[in-house]
Amino acid sequence: MIYFISRNILKLLFTIFFRLRITGSENCPKSGPLIIASNHASFFDPLIAGFAVPRPLNFMARDSLFRNKIFGKILMAVNAFPLRREGADLGAMRLAIDKLCQGNAVLIFPEGTRSKDGSLGEPRAGIGFLAAASGAQILPCYIKGSMAVLPRGAIFPRFKKISVRMGKPLKFDKMDSCKEYYAKIASQTMAAIGELKPC
Repeated sequence: MIYFISRNILKLLFTIFFRLRITGSENCPKSGPLIIASNHASFFDPLIAGFAVPRPLNFMARDSLFRNKIFGKILMAVNAFPLRREGADLGAMRLAIDKLCQGNAVLIFPEGTRSKDGSLGEPRAGIGFLAAASGAQILPCYIKGSMAVLPRGAIFPRFKKISVRMGKPLKFDKMDSCKEYYAKIASQTMAAIGELKPC
């Protein structure tokens, strides 16, 4: 309930203040395991993806955000779960796979961290592991304008335009351990995200 209420309120506010425009939402599969793969340039990106994609999303959020009990409960209420950024957090990866195998959608930023200048960075193999382990499709997504709205170090947002573009879902074979295959999936996913970037 909290998820859907907050999602609709945020979508309305972003439409009013940031002239939010969403295209390609018809490309999002209505059911089945799905990984939403997006570029990452601002703290606003998880929020934007959460109300742009027409499905409830599960989020990985850095574990430090859960240290405050009240804020941690809010995060859990909107389908977020903690991820340790130092090293490989196998527990978080297993939880993500469980959610995918249950037919849910999970948001992943393949770069693993925010871009410093808005350009697309090198993807990490983790998204490939999740896709290969769960058999989930990957929906590439490009968010434009979020860095202009909330740059690094900014406290208050600027009233700039934000747009979200979703591409065709990518499907990869479900496989066991193969690091080269994980890297290939990550690379192809990042290329698909790049193709959505406006010229």
